[in-house]
Amino acid sequence: MSDSVSNNDGGRLALLIDLERCIGCKSCEAACKQEHGLGPAERRNRVVWQQGSGPTPELTFLPIMCQHCARPACLRACPVNPKAISKAADTGVVSVDEERCTGCGECVLACPYGAMGFDPVGQHAVKCDLCEERRREGRSTACAEVCPGLAIRLGERETLRTDSLHAGRTIRDHDRFLLGPAMLYLERTGDSAEQDAALTVPEVSRPRPRPQLPDIGETAFPYGLPRQAREPDRIVPGGCNICFNACSLNYRLRNGRLVGITGNGEDPVLGGRICAKSQMMLQLYNDPRRLTRPMKRIGERGEGRFQPISWEQALDEIAERLKQVAAEWGTEALAILFGTRSGIMSIRGYALLFAQLWGTPNIEGTEPLCATAKTIAYVLTQGSPSIANSYTENDIGSAGMYLYIGDNQGETRPVYFGMVNDWRIRNNTPMVVVDPRYSVTAAKADRWLPIRSGTDMALGLALAHHILSNDLHDREFCDNWVEGWQRWRDFIFQRGYTPDWAAPITDIPADEIRRLAEEIAAADGCMIIASRGVNHHTNAVQTNRVLMYLAAITGNWGRRGGGYFNMTASAAIAAQAPPERRAKIDKPMVRRNPVAWVEAMRTGKPYPIRALIAGTNPLAQWPSQDVSREAFKALDLIVHVDLFENETSAFADYVLPVATGIEKGGISRANDDRRIAWIDKLIEPPGEAKSDAWIWIELGKRLGYGDVLKEDYKDPAIFWDEVLSDTDQLRGCTSRRMRAAPHRWARFPLADEQAEEQETLYLEQPAPAAPNEKRFPTPSGRLEFWSTSLEDRFAALGLTALPEFYSEREQLIDLPYLDLLLDDGEAGVLSPFHAGPTGAAPANIVEPGIDGPGAELRAQGFDMELITGRPPAPHFHSWTHYSWQAQEMWPDLYAQIHPTKAQALGIADGGRMRLETSHGAIEALAWLTPGIRKSSVFVPIGWGERQPHNPWRSVNFLTDSSQRDPIADQVNLKTLLCRVTKA
Repeated sequence: MSDSVSNNDGGRLALLIDLERCIGCKSCEAACKQEHGLGPAERRNRVVWQQGSGPTPELTFLPIMCQHCARPACLRACPVNPKAISKAADTGVVSVDEERCTGCGECVLACPYGAMGFDPVGQHAVKCDLCEERRREGRSTACAEVCPGLAIRLGERETLRTDSLHAGRTIRDHDRFLLGPAMLYLERTGDSAEQDAALTVPEVSRPRPRPQLPDIGETAFPYGLPRQAREPDRIVPGGCNICFNACSLNYRLRNGRLVGITGNGEDPVLGGRICAKSQMMLQLYNDPRRLTRPMKRIGERGEGRFQPISWEQALDEIAERLKQVAAEWGTEALAILFGTRSGIMSIRGYALLFAQLWGTPNIEGTEPLCATAKTIAYVLTQGSPSIANSYTENDIGSAGMYLYIGDNQGETRPVYFGMVNDWRIRNNTPMVVVDPRYSVTAAKADRWLPIRSGTDMALGLALAHHILSNDLHDREFCDNWVEGWQRWRDFIFQRGYTPDWAAPITDIPADEIRRLAEEIAAADGCMIIASRGVNHHTNAVQTNRVLMYLAAITGNWGRRGGGYFNMTASAAIAAQAPPERRAKIDKPMVRRNPVAWVEAMRTGKPYPIRALIAGTNPLAQWPSQDVSREAFKALDLIVHVDLFENETSAFADYVLPVATGIEKGGISRANDDRRIAWIDKLIEPPGEAKSDAWIWIELGKRLGYGDVLKEDYKDPAIFWDEVLSDTDQLRGCTSRRMRAAPHRWARFPLADEQAEEQETLYLEQPAPAAPNEKRFPTPSGRLEFWSTSLEDRFAALGLTALPEFYSEREQLIDLPYLDLLLDDGEAGVLSPFHAGPTGAAPANIVEPGIDGPGAELRAQGFDMELITGRPPAPHFHSWTHYSWQAQEMWPDLYAQIHPTKAQALGIADGGRMRLETSHGAIEALAWLTPGIRKSSVFVPIGWGERQPHNPWRSVNFLTDSSQRDPIADQVNLKTLLCRVTKA
């Protein structure tokens, strides 16, 4: 249906909103708030999530802002004389004079589109004026500039309208109120039914913001200040250090204080697009809740009672207590855990050097909770953890098909997904999403396959079987570049891993599996994109290898527009202390996954862990929370290094305030695109907070490590260039090269500063960084799927290098599962899959029986599949829960459940529900949606009971640390049996 406004619009301005490209990430909301200094409860725009009212899953996203009507209802309703609302004759832009507005609210009530906002502090109306100040400077609106989905454009209405019609797009007619709205909304391209014309469709059922919002006060700095007080006197490019997109940013400073964060338009890949998280870092840097002084515990563990002390006292006492632990228990009794907040330079740099000098093998980040399985699978298969493909037009943008398995990229990395979705639309590229939930990513796909959680391996095996049995594979690539592919093929055939076998396991019809297999084989380049939905399982390594095999047999490896992509592209970063300065370590790492250190803390087995230095929040992140907290109470020393007080700091003996991002400088997060971004130190941290580098070096001085943990290394550029980047992959990624680029990043591998960046690795010509000029950096120079040496490594843990199917032990149907033969209190065998000596448990694959663990739980009434995962795009773990704006967007812990199941349990939409597994219980607010399997319930991560705005118990009170992949030691966080009741 075309719009009904006259074509004679002259210079009338409008925004064009492409509903096919909008992914609901709310980046435009964050940009609008920042641009106009809007505080809590104020808004000029919003993004409404809409789900269909029928049984068929639907999910669409609708940005709503002033429609700049030809006959504005708000203007007519304004009782002020002269009116506080006006309409520009040349552009048609409708504006509100906030000084003249009396706050009567008549305009807010009059607008039928719900597009007017209200400032409860200043008592006046608030509305979009298409960023008048930016337009005077020749710039676009803030929302259009940042939009990750490329869904918003500013221009003359008639030009936008004509371009859209010429492109064959349908413009929504939403003028049922006969007001002549200027805004243009392009309908979804695949919709056959006529769309609802209204823009007042209720928001999707989800927990909504509470009436009590944070006071603006200092919490909101620089929000609420006049525009001139927020204008920068200096703009410095850098990277975002929150998530795996590692977006390029411009940091805007005034008088040495951060007043704005925007995208960097000079970035050749991202083009200035950023998500809400990057922008809300502005609140992180100015949050008065930040830790500012070292503190020492004065209460019982878990109470969170502390007294401030000096850095000298804190570090002196910590050093002395560490010496006491070493004297009584040995140096291996210290465990070090640093994660996302700390950054790569701390985890694989300063902390690792400290551990080598001290003499403990028990140092780890959060990788075993996230991605160790895929890293091992990449190294086994291609000899390197570096992902081959890049987010460029010629590579991922040229794919002939996108297949997402266990990756909701639309919410986890919205800027990258916005690019993929744009390529999908422009190139008419088919997209299929395999996920138990109808996610944001699935909402943009041609098909959604609601797979049973934990059975991706069965799907991959069946797809490979159909391709191989029908000669749809790339025989030349297999023969030339895949070691052991025939052995895999014969094993798959022998086991009968057919689509008919997989159908009842995966809950996907056999014909659909055959159809998908044929589409993958026929595509001129298929990007198979996976993530935590594959990694968070006891079969994680083997599932990744099966999906890699699927990519390889169809020739989708070492080519543009085809490949296997499991975030993130790991770089070989690991500091190495001089051999003569390393302390002797007699014992192996207890286990690779820190969650398995709990027994060593509680019982001293296989040997004692008595002290912990943590730079992350394990008492929200670790599974089996009740047991983890019992273990923390048993420790002699806990040092917590963090930004805010949280669940872990409440148990600490010492809490140390730390700097982050532009308060300390360094490199960004590991990035999907093999990009490493540089961040300069631009502002001082709050109070007495110090960088991780400063803390490790100063603690090291007190223990005699000053010759290795040098004073100069407090400068992250010196430490990066001298210690961390001196590898074949990273030697060219110097701080000088990154700083010289206007976008501040370089894509590895780079052998030297003059080397050219490579978009796609492992092309058929020899790779420059590969040893002996091999195509792939494996012993054979080929992709390796089976060899006698691989078989020997798997056999050490009781397994085979061939892909024998198993799933999780807690399922609603009886499936083979893994049984670890040793518990965490036993020494285990040395794992052949980790760089250093590491304890591991051998395992057996067990065929299900009537008395299996799944059957026992089902008999107790555990009749649903619990799935966990990331919340919507504005949240990242617990970081964003300290942001008042993220709380406006997504305040409360929720649980997605199918309406049919909820009705049977008497649970109302938005009502409180109780979720229970055999490991623990929590409560959450119900989100009823047909976009989830009827037997599943989804709960996101990131909430905790000590968060400032909307505290809830972490979902990890429901998870189980004992269910782990024996190869990677990765925990099953995605498939557990639960029961749900009305709270």
